[in-house]
Amino acid sequence: MHRSRVAGFGALTATLLVGGLLAAATANAVTGGAPAADGSYAFAAKINTEGAACSGALVASEWVITSASCFAGNPQGGVPAKPATVTVGRTNLAGTAGRVAKVTNLVAHPSRAVMLARLDATITDITPVPVGAAAASGEKLRLAGYGRTATEWVPDKLHSALFAVGTPTATEIPLIGDNGADACKGDAGGAVFREVAGRAELAGVVSTSWQHGCLAVTETQQGTTATRTDDLGEWIRQQTFVTTVKAVDHAITVTWAPVSGQGQLTYRVYAGEEPSVPVTEARRIGSTTGTSFIHKSLPAKKTLYYRVVTTLANGTDLASGVASATTPVPTVSDFSGDGKDDIATFTRGSTADVYAAVSDGAKFVGNSVKWHDRFATNNEVPLAGDFDGDGKTDVVTFTRGTLGDVYVALSDGGKFVGDSQQWHGDFAFGEEIPAVGDFDGDGKDDIAVFTRGTTASVYVALSDGKKFVGNGVKWHGRFAGGAEVPVVGDFDGDGKDDIATFTRGTAGDVFVAFSDGAKFVGDSLQWHGDFAFGDEIPASGDFDGDGKDDIAVFTRGTAADVYVAISNGTRFVGNSVKWHDNFAYGTELPAIGDFTGDGKADIVTYTRGTRGDVYVGASDGTKFVGASVLWHGDFAFGEEVTVPRAFALGF
Repeated sequence: MHRSRVAGFGALTATLLVGGLLAAATANAVTGGAPAADGSYAFAAKINTEGAACSGALVASEWVITSASCFAGNPQGGVPAKPATVTVGRTNLAGTAGRVAKVTNLVAHPSRAVMLARLDATITDITPVPVGAAAASGEKLRLAGYGRTATEWVPDKLHSALFAVGTPTATEIPLIGDNGADACKGDAGGAVFREVAGRAELAGVVSTSWQHGCLAVTETQQGTTATRTDDLGEWIRQQTFVTTVKAVDHAITVTWAPVSGQGQLTYRVYAGEEPSVPVTEARRIGSTTGTSFIHKSLPAKKTLYYRVVTTLANGTDLASGVASATTPVPTVSDFSGDGKDDIATFTRGSTADVYAAVSDGAKFVGNSVKWHDRFATNNEVPLAGDFDGDGKTDVVTFTRGTLGDVYVALSDGGKFVGDSQQWHGDFAFGEEIPAVGDFDGDGKDDIAVFTRGTTASVYVALSDGKKFVGNGVKWHGRFAGGAEVPVVGDFDGDGKDDIATFTRGTAGDVFVAFSDGAKFVGDSLQWHGDFAFGDEIPASGDFDGDGKDDIAVFTRGTAADVYVAISNGTRFVGNSVKWHDNFAYGTELPAIGDFTGDGKADIVTYTRGTRGDVYVGASDGTKFVGASVLWHGDFAFGEEVTVPRAFALGF
């Protein structure tokens, strides 16, 4: 007679159940004993894939351990050969507790029949089961799995039973179940653990069984075998201590899963431009007891590599693998989060509808696609920015006047979510001019307001991802006086947005003040002395794609010329350099955005009125290409206000 494996092949969906180990239920056998009590053994996992199933155990916030037989199509690990899902923390599968997640990657042990499955969700409200000491002969361990029982082919509930340990080998634990219990099909990978003072400690995972007593099995011989895990703690920690990075605008966020069972740890973050990321003080960019770190104020198109290191309770260092990210050229209206700027229009007034058309790189797609139906009423001033730092541009509206309220609706990629979500209640009064930019370089856009006139003050409130923080925080006391036109951009390419102001009129001067992360530095720093005259419309954008924002001016009227001066980091270079001579006529509403997604800012103009046409001129780094290239023919009518738009227009 032969011993058979008990697992099917399985893909994981992690289901997370709030809570940890509760009082254990009396269970006579996995092959038909009483099911585990609701909420018990929350670390237990059910793995499903294309008609087959296995069991497993959560060993880190994003990782489940199981038998290698559950993923027979991936003997070397890697991306699952078949889609797999894992449910964690759901004792009763007919319920909704816990979490369900997909398996994104597999790590096979080089010499042990176990597999680690990485989930696409971070589970923080279920305590992973820690690795315990080696099992001793005669010790009683508990086995928990979602496999077949004596009476059920596919049970809805987690079952468990006690097993006595035989004589362990170097890699396996022989088990004999109480009252004739055995592991069944679907129990492969299930946790085998001891219970100490209400706490579970993992000793192994189920590998093979005679399946004695299982439904439709006539075998009379009894016995289950588990693969030992007691000596795999260091390997599990090393494989599950994975660093991930995400670049948004001027920042890269580094995240990692906490190292389980080690108490409060301090994590040291190292970065560099070389893939090796040497663990030296010169490469250390910060430390934290949390599980994320924001590397701020980074220039565009910068590739950086990261490694996280922590010192374990035994005094040894544990280092994560290396992860890298490249900072993008920041977008201004990428509502869908695909790296290409889109357009939106606000009807304002009493309807207060918001419509968006998404760029596919060659046109704006969508006709009368409403993204919000109650935002920016009457004469409020709407703008756009990525305020929560998720890579999708949101919208903000300023009531101004005597109220000074600021409301935000966040993009979920297909609509703006939130009605009357107030992010500030004391900002931008009267006719003050609001603006948006990432002034502290943390990857979340902030807000600024220019009083202009005789006071010429600039105030800033920083985003913490849920609100704008700061009341009456002055970042400059002498900038953009009178009727000057201020704009925002990262003109020196240091990863923090700065401010510029255009005197226009007969002077045509341009002044810049730089952000140091807490204030705008520089008074009367002239970057150009012959740019934007009369009522010409200035704007900013990275037109040559070098990571530093440049300036443009639209003459409009009958000339319809567009001139550009390029930033070299210390001044705007170029005098009367024409980049287009047939764009934005009359009173059309021009704006800047990277609509093609190539990292160079383009130009757009809205005819509005009764026509509702939208034209784009794409930048090739030296000029805007295309005359009368129509990207939409039914968008933004009458006096509707658009985003993006040149800063001084649309009020």
